Amino acid sequence: MHEKLRRAGIADLLPDEAVGGRPARRIDATAVVVPGTHPVDEYAGRLSAAAGAFSDWDGRVVVLPPDGAPQHRVVVVDRYGQVYATFDGDESDLPDVDALEDWFRFLAIACPECGVIDDPVGRGWVP
Repeated sequence: MHEKLRRAGIADLLPDEAVGGRPARRIDATAVVVPGTHPVDEYAGRLSAAAGAFSDWDGRVVVLPPDGAPQHRVVVVDRYGQVYATFDGDESDLPDVDALEDWFRFLAIACPECGVIDDPVGRGWVP
């Protein structure tokens, strides 16, 4: 599944297995953290501490084991498994707690009939 997450781009549809399964309610947006060559324990700890704030917006974080890639990756996926954002780089390049909460807020109130917005980041429509 790491490979699918590494190649995922905006508007791609990911299977449930790629985002750590789905809770029974199936309304949660997910930020999947794919560490590169080493674990991201401090980053994951900050995200874990914010789990309550994320769940207020039906958001959750799944941290996978390192896959050996040169960079870390975070993929933000809506409740349907569609990718809304990807972030690659060192820990300092990954979205912080506030940025992920903004994504979860946006996805919680997004109109499901509208589908994935074309170039949501480039057009300034999302966090």
